[in-house]
Amino acid sequence: MLKSKKFYSVLAIAAALTICAAGCSSEDGGSGEVSASVNVIGGDGAADGSEPQETASGVIVTDENGEAVTGANGNVLTEPAHTEPLPTDTLSEDDILNAMTAATTAAPQLNIPSTNTERYGYSTLTAEEKKLYDEIVAGIEGLRYKICEEDAYSLEEWSKIYGLVYMQEPRLFYMNAKLKVGKLYYLTKDASVINDMQKSIDAVADKLVAEANGKSTTFEKLKVFHDYLVLNSTFELKEELTNYNSTIYNALGSGEAQGNIQCAGYAKAMQYLCDRAGIVSMVVTGETSTGQTHAWNVVDVDGKWYNLDATWDDPILNTPNYKNIRYNFFLVPDSGIHNLTHMHVGQKKLSNGNYITYFTPPACVSNDKNYFVTNGLVYSDFDSADKAIRAEIERAAKDGSRTAQIAVSSKDVYKQVYDARNDYNGYAKGFSGVKGVSDECNENLLVIEFDVIYN
Repeated sequence: MLKSKKFYSVLAIAAALTICAAGCSSEDGGSGEVSASVNVIGGDGAADGSEPQETASGVIVTDENGEAVTGANGNVLTEPAHTEPLPTDTLSEDDILNAMTAATTAAPQLNIPSTNTERYGYSTLTAEEKKLYDEIVAGIEGLRYKICEEDAYSLEEWSKIYGLVYMQEPRLFYMNAKLKVGKLYYLTKDASVINDMQKSIDAVADKLVAEANGKSTTFEKLKVFHDYLVLNSTFELKEELTNYNSTIYNALGSGEAQGNIQCAGYAKAMQYLCDRAGIVSMVVTGETSTGQTHAWNVVDVDGKWYNLDATWDDPILNTPNYKNIRYNFFLVPDSGIHNLTHMHVGQKKLSNGNYITYFTPPACVSNDKNYFVTNGLVYSDFDSADKAIRAEIERAAKDGSRTAQIAVSSKDVYKQVYDARNDYNGYAKGFSGVKGVSDECNENLLVIEFDVIYN
């Protein structure tokens, strides 16, 4: 037996709504107002558990003491006999609230964008998994809190599909990462608040997409998005279920000079902007080599797939500076990151230690559109690489930026340049105000990078 006062009041309201829906009307002849309620505490019976009294015209309405209620003209009030039994106290409070919501509340009007193309991850699902994915999306769009019973799916099954929606549908930024089979959770359920947040997101997104659409290549469009996210965001170590640091809101719409976001925030924002610009992309999850959860993007550039990790291109400076930006992970192949720095690709570790696989992303095997390749910054011998990195250090020292980087074509050349790093440190000290350089080189990607340190 449920005992909460809230349950009794909700149940009474639900019964009253059912009766009104059946077409009941006042029988006092319009001569006065009557205050009465249908007593449903004992199920279909009266308050004392007795059977309701029926007349030829219907069921007699009783008050809280089980007494018949009369109208202004002295007649006993009746309601039409129920063809369906009223809800009993065997129903849960969730069931009652669900029934009321479905029957009496119009769907909230959210001004969030729709998805125009099929997600790559979605395309890998079975028909049954797609059905659940669609139900979760529809539920979140409708701000529902429950779509099935807790025993309808295993934790692994639910985690896979719920997690896919959470990562692949960045437009649902008000969705919470909290997991419980059958339940939907939110950072906010206030439709007006969500719509206001959407306006602030699109105020930034509209400008970025307009700028990107003015570019002639997908490479240049992605660079617009990449540069904005790197220069206007800062990585936040602490992950909380109650804030927006893993969403597009903190990345694009928070109004802060530097939105505090985690890797999921960078990746989702990139996905959202790509969606708006018509670039096929996806969010990919995994772990770092130290076991921390991570997220990045895989994007389609001229028919070939590339990895793009805006999080790891962010120098994470306290104050954004348009000169301080990296391109180590801008359109790179799998060979430079998979099982090296980006582990368990396409997977997520559950609290019980098991891994679930969301989907296997398409293979990224090309290096054609890599940042350094596209800009002619790849060197195939030591002499040319040595000259180029010195020029980069000089440029950085003179314009006050911090990153000096090039790429080389082989590990042999990489080793030669890397072994000369002390020479480059001494070279940097020759410029006014420069204390030296720190080593930020990446052998996996064959990137030579030195961070210029100032006095």
